[in-house]
Amino acid sequence: MKSRIPVLAALAALMAASPAPAQRAARGPKYAIKLATRAPEGSAWMRRFELMNGEVLEATGGEVGFKVYPGGVLGEEKDVLFKIKVGQVDGGGFMGFGVTEICPDADAMMQPLQFETYAEVDAVFQALRPHLEAQCRKNGFEALGWTEIGFSYAYSAVPVRSLQDLRGAKPWLLPGSDTVEALFRKGSVSGIPIPVGDVLTALQTGLVRTVFAPPYAAVAAQWFTRVRYRTDARILYSLGGILVALRAWEKIPEAHRAAVLEITRRHMAELSRDVRRSDAEALDVMAGEGVETVTTTDEDMREFVKVSREVTAESVGRRFSAEAHAIVTARLADLRAAEERADRE
Repeated sequence: MKSRIPVLAALAALMAASPAPAQRAARGPKYAIKLATRAPEGSAWMRRFELMNGEVLEATGGEVGFKVYPGGVLGEEKDVLFKIKVGQVDGGGFMGFGVTEICPDADAMMQPLQFETYAEVDAVFQALRPHLEAQCRKNGFEALGWTEIGFSYAYSAVPVRSLQDLRGAKPWLLPGSDTVEALFRKGSVSGIPIPVGDVLTALQTGLVRTVFAPPYAAVAAQWFTRVRYRTDARILYSLGGILVALRAWEKIPEAHRAAVLEITRRHMAELSRDVRRSDAEALDVMAGEGVETVTTTDEDMREFVKVSREVTAESVGRRFSAEAHAIVTARLADLRAAEERADRE
């Protein structure tokens, strides 16, 4: 159920001692939470930020609001983390790197070929979430909400069904992507490191022939126009979120924090649903434009799965904790055992 301060009650309470919310909003909220994000103007992220900001202003009588710097104007996520450290901004709408820098155990959710369905993702995340939020606080941040970046697939100029196929398909490697770098190294795959902004040109010139992204991103960036195939295997799952430095969060009056958290967490959950709808629509767009789906078999994926499990095992205790890994694997094992029992009955 939505929890808001009723508009009339808020107005009545504020009239005697402080400006009306509309007046305060005109000159900005007293407590502005400054966020940076790579999400561009007009994106699903920015639309959610706008809706979220309006509700927060209303619920707090104009006292609390967000100021968002979109489109990477404050730099990449590593730059934003530095700006948070020196107090230039309060937090970020992070899409990967920033999440794992603040909360390393989130990486336990983002291992290769780990999840098969959204139901698995949702159940595992609910089990892991309290641990992640405790780690954020331990590291000086409040998690105002988590959202989905989605499942990444391989898109290629040639069919890719196996790790052996990938070795000969000139795959793109995002610089600084530790998980993919480890996967390629373990699987003897020679990736071609290229910044995101140069990928379309690299596809056009043939420098790379295979790229990885969630469907919506592949369509938005026009990468799908330079490939012929999409492999059906869900190679990586990615998580994002709004993470704010505790020093900024604790300046928000305690009376407002519960309302702000309820609103931000609800909107981030709704953003996850937006992402899933957008990905489904993007898959339809690609199919309509002639991108063929390559169906893989267990035999095709056997080596890929083996290498992925080795990468995850080597990451436990180094990139994320054994505790987080245990939560993920235990919940997955319970889910899959329940599915097997149901199939037998």
